[in-house]
Amino acid sequence: MRRRVLLAGLALSLACGARTGLVLPGGTAGTGSGGSGEGGATPLAVKCTAALLDGAPTPMQGYCPTQANQASLNGPRAPAVAWSVAPFPIETPENFLPAEIVVDPSGRAYVAIDASPLNPDAAGMLFAVDPDGTVAWSLPANASSLALGSDGNLWMMGAPQGAPPPNNPVCESDAGFDGPTCVAALTALSSAGAVVDEIAVVAPPASSPYVIAAGYDSMAFASDGSFFLEASSPIGSETGIAHAALDGTMLWQWPSPSQDEGVQVVPPLIVGSNDDAVVTGSGELYHFDAAGNQIWEEGSGIQTAAVDARGNVVALTTSGGTGDALALLTIDPAGDIAQQTVPFGATTANVFQLALAGDGTTVILLANEATAPGLTKSHVEITAVDVSGATRWTTPLDVTLPYDPATLTTHYGVFVDGSGTVVVTAGAVTGIDLATGAVLWTVQAPNAHACLRPAVLGAGGAILASQCDGTVFLARDP
Repeated sequence: MRRRVLLAGLALSLACGARTGLVLPGGTAGTGSGGSGEGGATPLAVKCTAALLDGAPTPMQGYCPTQANQASLNGPRAPAVAWSVAPFPIETPENFLPAEIVVDPSGRAYVAIDASPLNPDAAGMLFAVDPDGTVAWSLPANASSLALGSDGNLWMMGAPQGAPPPNNPVCESDAGFDGPTCVAALTALSSAGAVVDEIAVVAPPASSPYVIAAGYDSMAFASDGSFFLEASSPIGSETGIAHAALDGTMLWQWPSPSQDEGVQVVPPLIVGSNDDAVVTGSGELYHFDAAGNQIWEEGSGIQTAAVDARGNVVALTTSGGTGDALALLTIDPAGDIAQQTVPFGATTANVFQLALAGDGTTVILLANEATAPGLTKSHVEITAVDVSGATRWTTPLDVTLPYDPATLTTHYGVFVDGSGTVVVTAGAVTGIDLATGAVLWTVQAPNAHACLRPAVLGAGGAILASQCDGTVFLARDP
């Protein structure tokens, strides 16, 4: 179902206001910054306007807050593992969350491994690894939502242990507290690992059960460097999103404290090129403009979504339970369905991921995993759908995975590099040709007995990935 909402929905505003429309780039991509490929035509490359570090191969998860999983630089052609390190060995994987990795233009990787809810009193680790595998520094920290900012700093939610508190009002995290509530600490580190900034974001007063502020657990940059925040874990009866200014002042939040709204928000946090926000919640999509006004609400059974180069929302949706037809929707900025494709018929998949290539191709990863202790069997299908909605190819992968205690979405990953290679993580890291679906190369993880996390793009055409035993490795062309 769809409900169009008038722009007067929330009486809130941002100083930056609306931005101009997106201008599509043309020509070739991926020819700079040391990528190993030759680049390909990218007339529909997503223009990332977020305040991220220019030239970083992987500035954040998803490569941009649009969550298009579209890397601007090139990956490898025939990679092999060059090195592996384990600065933070993990003996019990369920005690720690999957690692997050971002990579700066020099090739230095920043890796955060956070303690899991099953291990609440433990500290995780944040460390930096140079392109040759040398560990540059490490800090005990529970940190997440890493992003390399345009200021050159590494931003994250959380802080290293022992870091001084921010110079903001004292925060209360009790959901029954009727007053300002601490959302999260946003911390910036220099490339040397020193704390250079720390911001406490404090929400407006709210009464229980509508206090959502204490649960914000994801962050993304807007175009001016301000912060979008998302709460995806239940706090009281609510989750939601917010936009905070550079000093941490709350600009708007949804649902607002006065709304009797019950939505279970699902990550990732999606921010478009005009500082508009797309929220997946309770199986539906919600679209907000830069001022926090709700523009439209669409669909049911939404599994995953991203924003393309035209500002359209591309989403995978099912009509409900297992066995239902899977549709690929393109929703224009006004909330109208511009295209609906049903390329798969009935599906039994329990993992759904998207990547949008620079030529307009949508790449879909579906996995049907039968999780079991020990070895896990999974059938994975990678499908490319062109701009007309026609299926170009489908490449199946039948894989056996070491048991992974984390959620299904952390077993798999997909992104498209600047030269048109689809990089898939599913038991191994595999390169697939965007034009034909042919498998180009495969890299096995160094430890065959430890589960593999999604690979990201490194500098000079390398890829980096982690394993649930704490191993981090790099693969590159010889």
